[in-house]
Amino acid sequence: MVGLLGNVFSKNYPSLLATYGLTFLENIFELLYPLLIGHAIDDLIQQKYIGIVSLASLWLVHTVVEVLRNIYDTITFTQIYNNLAVSIVLSQHQQGVAPSQIAARSALSREFVDFFERDVPKLVTSLFSLIGSLVMLLFYDLQIVSYCLLILIPIILIQRVFIKKSLAINYQLNNQLEREVETLTSGNQDLVNSHYKKLANQRIKLSNMTALNWGATELLIIGMFILILLRTRILNLHTGDVYAVIAYAWNYRLSLDILPAIVQQLSRLKDIGARMTINE
Repeated sequence: MVGLLGNVFSKNYPSLLATYGLTFLENIFELLYPLLIGHAIDDLIQQKYIGIVSLASLWLVHTVVEVLRNIYDTITFTQIYNNLAVSIVLSQHQQGVAPSQIAARSALSREFVDFFERDVPKLVTSLFSLIGSLVMLLFYDLQIVSYCLLILIPIILIQRVFIKKSLAINYQLNNQLEREVETLTSGNQDLVNSHYKKLANQRIKLSNMTALNWGATELLIIGMFILILLRTRILNLHTGDVYAVIAYAWNYRLSLDILPAIVQQLSRLKDIGARMTINE
């Protein structure tokens, strides 16, 4: 997996770094929202309006940046997929891989592009939100930060178990997908029915595992939030500060919620990458 991902990145790093730079800028904007909204609330209570002006200005700039990034992303990742698919098809053909497997692997290669287009920005956003929220919460209370850090221990243990099970299911799923062209061209009703039933079963298993992973993570986060809410009452913060604390804790929670889907996709890419090589 690492070799193929590295190959894609090395060939397209200028455009990838450009889009990730815009994503990073958007994350900075997102990190500032709770702080500015909190200031706007306190200003309104005091009949001042500078907080609203600051918030609206940030929002406007963020909107422009996001529109530009979305336009640029479509062009960039469409070109990357076209080049990658051609490289994989030619390389697999030279190695004598069966046409049915080449067709399947060409389609699966799209997931590597999706990884760069969707999962890397999600991962960057998750890490940025996680670390950024902790840093911002430090300005309010160290004990709240400790609550956030403590739940990482059981969450990491949950992800380790999930990765092992996900790898096994993805292996079976991708094996079945590689037989798809051969099965469909056979015209045998029993084989076709069996093929799609097996695909459905593997995808249901992956979906159920991701849902259970998310549910277990969410239960831990609920406990963390209860402790944080009780702590804000003890701290006797201003109204705007209470909002900011809750908002940063919520952003932290969202960053953790992304983990199950990212872990599942990384497990899938690991198996797909083991099936593909690109000869330079």
